[in-house]
Amino acid sequence: MYDSDESSSRRALLGTAAGSLAALAGCTSTLPSMGGSSNDGGDTPSGSDSNDGASSGTSLLYASDETTKFDVDLEGNPLMGSADAPLDVYYWTDYQCPFCKKFEQNTLPKLVDDYIEPGKLRMVVMENPYIGQASETAARMSKCVWRTVRDENPDAFEQWHAKIFDEQGKENSGWAKEKNLLEITRGVSGVDAGAVESCMNEETKAVKASVDADVQAAKSNDIRGTPAFIFFDRESEKAGKIVGAQPYSLFEKAIRKVDNA
Repeated sequence: MYDSDESSSRRALLGTAAGSLAALAGCTSTLPSMGGSSNDGGDTPSGSDSNDGASSGTSLLYASDETTKFDVDLEGNPLMGSADAPLDVYYWTDYQCPFCKKFEQNTLPKLVDDYIEPGKLRMVVMENPYIGQASETAARMSKCVWRTVRDENPDAFEQWHAKIFDEQGKENSGWAKEKNLLEITRGVSGVDAGAVESCMNEETKAVKASVDADVQAAKSNDIRGTPAFIFFDRESEKAGKIVGAQPYSLFEKAIRKVDNA
């Protein structure tokens, strides 16, 4: 479930295959439609049914125009955490993937509390839409939402992101068509649905290029499912990979191995 090689560079490390892992607790292009069922991850808090994510009193989201040592251009991607955090986690998601929803609701709040808020870990939110055309639409809208809020109200992105997962329907059932996504967006405080719609219509090429860059990064690192994560030590350049909505204990293990904690 966790791929690591502490003595190799991150490029050699991430040549390992993890497609079979995704089938255990994640969405892949070969999986049938799963509706709302999935692996529960083993250590889900009782009664946890909402994504609090980064909704604490302190702003955790911010924008950057840097290119990381992992060769990811951050200009179009939301970042959560401290710019000085020693570890990055690159998180690829598909808004139609039920396992992504499970990660968002069960594991992300713990990562925020234990690693992101304390400044130990910085998360880069990336897109890997492959379940259907609606996944591509949702990914492009995500990029447009970020473009409209990143300068003045970046935390509004997290509220939108969480709301889309809250409203998630069965894969390719029509719930993620542009019209419906815009209707959901109108109910998210701090996000201008009109500006988002204009972005979808007028900035199509730029937004598509941003999504395509995320997809290419996934392919380059043998990411074939969602949710998928690469943990990267920005100083040592050691890395590890997780695919699927795995137990929180596995995320802790990945962080310890990469960080040599």
